[in-house]
Amino acid sequence: MGCAHDRVPQVVAGPVRQTVTHLANDLAVTVAAPYGQVQVRRASTGSLLPAAYVKAHARMSGGRVQFYKDGYTDLRGRFDYATLSTDDLDRVERFALLVVHDEAGSTVVEADPPTR
Repeated sequence: MGCAHDRVPQVVAGPVRQTVTHLANDLAVTVAAPYGQVQVRRASTGSLLPAAYVKAHARMSGGRVQFYKDGYTDLRGRFDYATLSTDDLDRVERFALLVVHDEAGSTVVEADPPTR
C-alpha cells in the first residue's frame, strides 16, 4: 500500500510512457551554463543557501552516464559543477545535478556544459 507521496505523475500514450518526478522542496536553482555554475536560493524568501550539496552526473559522448563531481555551495550559494583538472569536460554532452539542502529539500536539474 503506497502513501500519497509515493505517487509519481505519469503520461501514457499507447506504448510510450513518460514519468515526471516531483520532489517537495523550497529551492530555487539557477543554472549559469556558460560558466558551469549553479546558484541555490530558498524559493520562499530568495535567501542564498550556502552548504547545499550538489552532485553532478554527466552524459558523455557515446551516451555513457558517469559521476562527474560533487561538493557544497559556497557563501554565495554557488557551486561550479563543470571545472575539473582533467579534459573530461570536452566529452560531456549534458549534466544532471542533484541539489540537496537539509532544511529546503532536494531537486534535480539538467544543465548544458559550458561552451568552450
